[in-house]
Amino acid sequence: MQLSSITPKATLALCLAGASQAYADSVTDPISTFGVIASHNQYKLTVDDESDKERLNQGGLFYHFGNKLTGQEGFIYQAGIEGQYRDKDDVEYKSARADIDLGLRAALSTNNYVDVIVGGGYDWGRIEQDNVGPFDSNVKLTSKSPFAKAGLGYNYLTPDYTLRLEVGARYSINSEARLKVDGDSDSVDLKDKVNPYGELTVLWNKGINSLPISTSLYYTQTRYELDSNSAVAERSKLKQEQVGLRVGLAF
Repeated sequence: MQLSSITPKATLALCLAGASQAYADSVTDPISTFGVIASHNQYKLTVDDESDKERLNQGGLFYHFGNKLTGQEGFIYQAGIEGQYRDKDDVEYKSARADIDLGLRAALSTNNYVDVIVGGGYDWGRIEQDNVGPFDSNVKLTSKSPFAKAGLGYNYLTPDYTLRLEVGARYSINSEARLKVDGDSDSVDLKDKVNPYGELTVLWNKGINSLPISTSLYYTQTRYELDSNSAVAERSKLKQEQVGLRVGLAF
């Protein structure tokens, strides 16, 4: 058959069929997602049953890679890193997290899947303020917390979008807080804590101009208690609750 015998319509049909097949294959492949975060934080400090609350908004960036959103039956994984920042009343708030999830997924039906995940990661946070007190001191309070995590997930997959609900808990391990005033510093250990989280994610496979878009609403809770037998430590607790939105481009 000569090339001239292939009509333009046939050529277009072949191209569309090939593109559709490639897209269908890519729906279940690992993806990268890069985007922005906006979050609202509430800090609750309790001392002797008296509590005080502080609210703070933050913004930042995130990057994820894996098939936790797109994979079907079998092994799933995702690695990610994110950071957030806010400057309020001359006080800088910084936070970062890196983590990895590993899991197994089973099919309930053609489009419905459930999975169990385990993983781990590292949380870091810092509050910094200059010109504090009569000596204009520079004060930094830094927290560091490795953690393990476990969770349950549910995925609903369609050609147009993927819906995922995940709930679980992070368990902080050997956490510490360090207070630095000018050149002097001191650190204290924090108690290991179980901190719940939940996340609802929608991956719009066709997105904007055929570019997949990921949107995710999440909630996390983190509790801090000094690992000390002192009376002050026993009476003092700090709880952070964060509600946030991630919006990113998947590729």
